Amino acid sequence: MEWQGVEIEVEVPCAGGRKHPVRLRFTGWGEYEVVHNPCEELLGEVFARMAPCTHYLSERLPGLVRRSVPLKQRVIEALGASGAPAVPALMDALAERQPALRLAACQALGDIGDPQAVPALMHALEDKSAEVRWTACDALAELGDPQAKPAIARLLNDRSVDVRCAACEALGKLGDADDVPALAAMLNDKDADVRAAACDALSELGSPRAVDALIERLQDANSGVRWAACDALGAIGDPRAVPALAQRLNDPKSDVRIAACKALGDIGDPQAIPHLETLLQVRSRTLRDTARHAVERIQAHPRTTSTVA
Repeated sequence: MEWQGVEIEVEVPCAGGRKHPVRLRFTGWGEYEVVHNPCEELLGEVFARMAPCTHYLSERLPGLVRRSVPLKQRVIEALGASGAPAVPALMDALAERQPALRLAACQALGDIGDPQAVPALMHALEDKSAEVRWTACDALAELGDPQAKPAIARLLNDRSVDVRCAACEALGKLGDADDVPALAAMLNDKDADVRAAACDALSELGSPRAVDALIERLQDANSGVRWAACDALGAIGDPRAVPALAQRLNDPKSDVRIAACKALGDIGDPQAIPHLETLLQVRSRTLRDTARHAVERIQAHPRTTSTVA
Protein backbone atom coordinates (compact mmCIF):
# COMPACT_ATOMS: atom_id res chain seq x y z
CA MET A 1 0.00 0.00 0.00
CA GLU A 2 1.35 3.42 -1.01
CA TRP A 3 2.38 5.69 1.83
CA GLN A 4 -0.20 8.40 2.46
CA GLY A 5 2.06 10.77 4.38
CA VAL A 6 1.57 12.21 7.86
CA GLU A 7 -1.03 14.62 9.14
CA ILE A 8 -0.74 17.48 11.61
CA GLU A 9 -3.14 20.21 12.73
CA VAL A 10 -2.42 23.94 12.64
CA GLU A 11 -4.46 26.84 13.98
CA VAL A 12 -5.46 29.38 11.34
CA PRO A 13 -7.25 32.76 11.71
CA CYS A 14 -10.82 33.06 10.50
CA ALA A 15 -13.81 35.40 10.77
CA GLY A 16 -14.33 37.52 13.86
CA GLY A 17 -10.75 37.17 15.01
CA ARG A 18 -11.33 33.55 15.89
CA LYS A 19 -9.02 30.64 15.05
CA HIS A 20 -9.76 27.04 14.21
CA PRO A 21 -7.70 23.96 13.37
CA VAL A 22 -6.95 22.85 9.84
CA ARG A 23 -5.46 19.45 9.04
CA LEU A 24 -2.46 19.23 6.72
CA ARG A 25 -0.98 16.13 5.13
CA PHE A 26 2.77 16.07 4.44
CA THR A 27 3.91 13.56 1.83
CA GLY A 28 7.50 14.84 1.63
CA TRP A 29 9.72 17.47 3.20
CA GLY A 30 7.89 20.76 2.53
CA GLU A 31 5.28 19.00 0.39
CA TYR A 32 1.78 19.25 1.83
CA GLU A 33 -1.89 19.59 1.07
CA VAL A 34 -4.90 20.77 3.09
CA VAL A 35 -7.01 17.69 3.78
CA HIS A 36 -9.59 19.21 6.12
CA ASN A 37 -10.88 22.75 6.65
CA PRO A 38 -14.02 22.84 8.82
CA CYS A 39 -15.21 26.02 7.08
CA GLU A 40 -15.79 24.03 3.90
CA GLU A 41 -18.22 21.80 5.80
CA LEU A 42 -19.98 24.73 7.47
CA LEU A 43 -20.14 27.15 4.54
CA GLY A 44 -19.83 24.90 1.54
CA GLU A 45 -17.07 25.03 -1.03
CA VAL A 46 -18.24 28.24 -2.73
CA PHE A 47 -18.67 30.42 0.35
CA ALA A 48 -15.60 28.90 2.04
CA ARG A 49 -13.48 30.45 -0.71
CA MET A 50 -14.33 33.87 0.74
CA ALA A 51 -13.50 32.93 4.33
CA PRO A 52 -10.39 34.50 5.92
CA CYS A 53 -9.01 31.06 6.71
CA THR A 54 -9.00 30.13 3.02
CA HIS A 55 -7.03 33.24 2.12
CA TYR A 56 -4.59 32.49 4.93
CA LEU A 57 -4.09 28.94 3.69
CA SER A 58 -3.31 30.04 0.15
CA GLU A 59 -1.39 33.25 0.84
CA ARG A 60 0.41 32.94 4.17
CA LEU A 61 0.63 29.27 5.14
CA PRO A 62 3.20 28.37 2.41
CA GLY A 63 5.60 30.91 3.91
CA LEU A 64 4.94 29.57 7.41
CA VAL A 65 5.71 26.02 6.26
CA ARG A 66 9.01 27.24 4.79
CA ARG A 67 10.10 29.39 7.77
CA SER A 68 8.56 28.11 11.01
CA VAL A 69 11.01 25.98 12.99
CA PRO A 70 8.37 24.83 15.54
CA LEU A 71 6.07 23.72 12.71
CA LYS A 72 8.90 21.85 10.98
CA GLN A 73 9.81 20.18 14.27
CA ARG A 74 6.22 18.93 14.55
CA VAL A 75 6.44 17.58 11.02
CA ILE A 76 9.72 15.79 11.82
CA GLU A 77 8.14 14.27 14.92
CA ALA A 78 5.19 13.01 12.88
CA LEU A 79 7.49 11.66 10.16
CA GLY A 80 9.60 9.86 12.76
CA ALA A 81 6.50 8.17 14.15
CA SER A 82 5.54 7.06 10.64
CA GLY A 83 8.58 4.79 10.30
CA ALA A 84 10.51 3.64 7.24
CA PRO A 85 8.26 5.22 4.55
CA ALA A 86 9.15 8.66 5.94
CA VAL A 87 12.93 8.16 5.72
CA PRO A 88 13.37 10.00 2.37
CA ALA A 89 11.57 13.06 3.73
CA LEU A 90 13.67 13.01 6.90
CA MET A 91 16.84 12.70 4.85
CA ASP A 92 15.79 15.86 3.00
CA ALA A 93 15.31 17.58 6.36
CA LEU A 94 19.03 17.07 7.05
CA ALA A 95 19.64 19.89 4.57
CA GLU A 96 17.77 22.45 6.68
CA ARG A 97 19.67 25.56 7.76
CA GLN A 98 18.59 25.40 11.39
CA PRO A 99 20.73 23.00 13.48
CA ALA A 100 17.73 22.12 15.66
CA LEU A 101 15.93 20.67 12.65
CA ARG A 102 18.94 18.71 11.42
CA LEU A 103 19.35 17.38 14.95
CA ALA A 104 15.71 16.30 15.15
CA ALA A 105 15.98 14.61 11.75
CA CYS A 106 19.09 12.67 12.87
CA GLN A 107 17.32 11.51 16.01
CA ALA A 108 14.26 10.41 14.06
CA LEU A 109 16.35 8.50 11.51
CA GLY A 110 18.24 6.76 14.30
CA ASP A 111 15.00 5.78 16.00
CA ILE A 112 13.55 4.38 12.77
CA GLY A 113 16.71 2.38 12.06
CA ASP A 114 16.31 1.99 8.31
CA PRO A 115 19.57 1.24 6.42
CA GLN A 116 18.66 3.58 3.56
CA ALA A 117 19.47 6.48 5.90
CA VAL A 118 23.13 5.48 6.32
CA PRO A 119 24.62 7.64 3.52
CA ALA A 120 22.76 10.75 4.69
CA LEU A 121 23.76 10.19 8.30
CA MET A 122 27.38 9.68 7.27
CA HIS A 123 27.24 13.05 5.56
CA ALA A 124 25.79 14.53 8.77
CA LEU A 125 28.97 13.46 10.57
CA GLU A 126 30.55 16.49 8.90
CA ASP A 127 27.85 18.92 10.06
CA LYS A 128 28.93 22.30 11.45
CA SER A 129 26.96 21.62 14.64
CA ALA A 130 28.70 19.37 17.16
CA GLU A 131 25.33 18.23 18.49
CA VAL A 132 24.28 17.10 15.03
CA ARG A 133 27.60 15.29 14.54
CA TRP A 134 27.35 13.27 17.73
CA THR A 135 23.66 12.55 17.19
CA ALA A 136 24.41 11.24 13.69
CA CYS A 137 27.20 9.16 15.21
CA ASP A 138 24.77 7.65 17.74
CA ALA A 139 22.23 6.98 15.00
CA LEU A 140 24.79 5.16 12.85
CA ALA A 141 25.83 3.06 15.82
CA GLU A 142 22.21 2.03 16.36
CA LEU A 143 21.89 1.14 12.68
CA GLY A 144 24.91 -1.14 13.05
CA ASP A 145 26.29 -0.69 9.54
CA PRO A 146 30.06 -1.34 9.54
CA GLN A 147 30.59 0.82 6.44
CA ALA A 148 30.20 3.85 8.72
CA LYS A 149 33.26 2.91 10.83
CA PRO A 150 35.91 4.87 8.87
CA ALA A 151 33.84 8.05 8.98
CA ILE A 152 33.14 7.59 12.69
CA ALA A 153 36.81 6.89 13.42
CA ARG A 154 37.71 10.29 11.96
CA LEU A 155 35.58 11.88 14.68
CA LEU A 156 38.00 10.59 17.31
CA ASN A 157 39.97 13.74 16.48
CA ASP A 158 36.95 16.05 16.62
CA ARG A 159 37.33 19.31 18.52
CA SER A 160 34.18 18.58 20.54
CA VAL A 161 34.44 16.42 23.66
CA ASP A 162 30.88 15.15 23.16
CA VAL A 163 31.63 14.12 19.59
CA ARG A 164 34.81 12.28 20.58
CA CYS A 165 32.85 10.46 23.30
CA ALA A 166 30.12 9.53 20.81
CA ALA A 167 32.73 8.25 18.35
CA CYS A 168 34.27 6.03 21.04
CA GLU A 169 30.87 4.65 22.00
CA ALA A 170 29.92 4.03 18.38
CA LEU A 171 33.13 2.13 17.65
CA GLY A 172 32.49 0.07 20.77
CA LYS A 173 29.19 -1.02 19.23
CA LEU A 174 30.33 -1.35 15.61
CA GLY A 175 33.98 -2.28 15.94
CA ASP A 176 36.21 -5.29 16.36
CA ALA A 177 39.77 -6.02 17.46
CA ASP A 178 41.13 -3.95 14.56
CA ASP A 179 39.73 -0.82 16.25
CA VAL A 180 41.54 -1.45 19.54
CA PRO A 181 44.63 0.65 18.69
CA ALA A 182 42.56 3.71 17.79
CA LEU A 183 40.46 3.42 20.95
CA ALA A 184 43.51 2.69 23.10
CA ALA A 185 45.00 5.96 21.85
CA MET A 186 41.90 7.74 23.13
CA LEU A 187 42.78 6.57 26.64
CA ASN A 188 45.33 9.41 26.56
CA ASP A 189 42.81 12.07 25.56
CA LYS A 190 43.08 15.30 27.54
CA ASP A 191 39.43 15.03 28.63
CA ALA A 192 38.45 12.52 31.32
CA ASP A 193 35.01 11.91 29.80
CA VAL A 194 36.63 10.81 26.55
CA ARG A 195 39.07 8.54 28.37
CA ALA A 196 36.17 6.93 30.24
CA ALA A 197 34.21 6.52 27.00
CA ALA A 198 37.23 4.82 25.43
CA CYS A 199 37.38 2.42 28.40
CA ASP A 200 33.69 1.61 27.90
CA ALA A 201 34.20 1.03 24.18
CA LEU A 202 37.14 -1.31 24.79
CA SER A 203 34.99 -3.14 27.31
CA GLU A 204 32.38 -3.65 24.57
CA LEU A 205 35.01 -5.03 22.18
CA GLY A 206 36.38 -7.37 24.84
CA SER A 207 39.75 -7.82 23.18
CA PRO A 208 42.81 -8.86 25.25
CA ARG A 209 44.81 -6.50 23.04
CA ALA A 210 43.44 -3.63 25.15
CA VAL A 211 44.56 -4.98 28.52
CA ASP A 212 47.94 -3.23 28.79
CA ALA A 213 46.50 0.17 27.87
CA LEU A 214 43.61 -0.25 30.30
CA ILE A 215 45.98 -1.25 33.11
CA GLU A 216 47.74 2.09 32.64
CA ARG A 217 44.40 3.89 33.10
CA LEU A 218 44.05 2.33 36.56
CA GLN A 219 46.49 5.07 37.58
CA ASP A 220 44.45 7.86 36.00
CA ALA A 221 44.06 11.06 38.00
CA ASN A 222 40.29 10.93 37.45
CA SER A 223 38.39 8.42 39.56
CA GLY A 224 35.70 7.99 36.90
CA VAL A 225 38.33 6.82 34.44
CA ARG A 226 39.83 4.44 37.01
CA TRP A 227 36.34 3.04 37.63
CA ALA A 228 35.74 2.58 33.89
CA ALA A 229 39.13 0.88 33.47
CA CYS A 230 38.30 -1.57 36.28
CA ASP A 231 34.97 -2.34 34.67
CA ALA A 232 36.54 -2.87 31.24
CA LEU A 233 39.26 -5.16 32.57
CA GLY A 234 36.66 -7.23 34.38
CA ALA A 235 34.64 -7.54 31.17
CA ILE A 236 37.69 -8.65 29.17
CA GLY A 237 38.61 -11.16 31.88
CA ASP A 238 42.36 -11.42 31.29
CA PRO A 239 44.31 -12.60 34.41
CA ARG A 240 47.19 -10.28 33.53
CA ALA A 241 45.14 -7.47 35.05
CA VAL A 242 44.84 -9.07 38.49
CA PRO A 243 47.93 -7.51 40.16
CA ALA A 244 47.04 -4.00 38.99
CA LEU A 245 43.39 -4.42 39.98
CA ALA A 246 44.48 -5.70 43.41
CA GLN A 247 46.28 -2.39 43.94
CA ARG A 248 43.01 -0.54 43.26
CA LEU A 249 41.49 -2.28 46.30
CA ASN A 250 43.20 0.51 48.24
CA ASP A 251 41.99 3.30 45.97
CA PRO A 252 41.04 6.57 47.71
CA LYS A 253 37.56 6.36 46.14
CA SER A 254 35.17 3.73 47.44
CA ASP A 255 33.42 3.28 44.09
CA VAL A 256 36.75 2.42 42.47
CA ARG A 257 37.53 -0.10 45.22
CA ILE A 258 34.12 -1.69 44.63
CA ALA A 259 34.68 -1.74 40.87
CA ALA A 260 38.05 -3.44 41.40
CA CYS A 261 36.41 -6.10 43.57
CA LYS A 262 33.79 -6.79 40.95
CA ALA A 263 36.40 -6.94 38.20
CA LEU A 264 38.49 -9.46 40.13
CA GLY A 265 35.39 -11.55 40.66
CA ASP A 266 34.62 -11.37 36.94
CA ILE A 267 38.13 -12.50 35.99
CA GLY A 268 37.94 -15.41 38.41
CA ASP A 269 41.65 -15.91 39.01
CA PRO A 270 42.48 -17.47 42.44
CA GLN A 271 45.54 -15.26 42.91
CA ALA A 272 43.10 -12.43 43.72
CA ILE A 273 41.57 -14.17 46.75
CA PRO A 274 44.18 -13.12 49.35
CA HIS A 275 43.85 -9.50 48.26
CA LEU A 276 40.07 -9.59 48.46
CA GLU A 277 40.11 -11.25 51.86
CA THR A 278 41.87 -8.19 53.30
CA LEU A 279 38.60 -6.31 52.72
CA LEU A 280 36.36 -8.73 54.59
CA GLN A 281 36.88 -6.80 57.84
CA VAL A 282 36.61 -3.21 56.60
CA ARG A 283 33.97 -0.85 58.00
CA SER A 284 32.07 -0.38 54.76
CA ARG A 285 29.37 -3.02 54.52
CA THR A 286 29.03 -2.50 50.77
CA LEU A 287 32.73 -3.08 50.24
CA ARG A 288 32.78 -6.13 52.54
CA ASP A 289 29.81 -7.68 50.75
CA THR A 290 31.28 -6.95 47.32
CA ALA A 291 34.63 -8.51 48.29
CA ARG A 292 32.92 -11.56 49.79
CA HIS A 293 30.81 -12.04 46.69
CA ALA A 294 33.91 -11.73 44.50
CA VAL A 295 35.72 -14.40 46.53
CA GLU A 296 32.72 -16.71 46.23
CA ARG A 297 32.60 -16.19 42.49
CA ILE A 298 36.31 -16.93 42.12
CA GLN A 299 35.99 -20.07 44.20
CA ALA A 300 33.16 -21.24 41.96
CA HIS A 301 35.03 -20.27 38.78
CA PRO A 302 36.20 -23.12 36.51
CA ARG A 303 39.72 -21.66 36.60
CA THR A 304 39.85 -22.10 40.39
CA THR A 305 38.30 -25.56 40.23
CA SER A 306 40.84 -26.75 37.68
CA THR A 307 43.70 -25.29 39.75
CA VAL A 308 42.57 -27.14 42.87
CA ALA A 309 42.16 -30.38 40.92
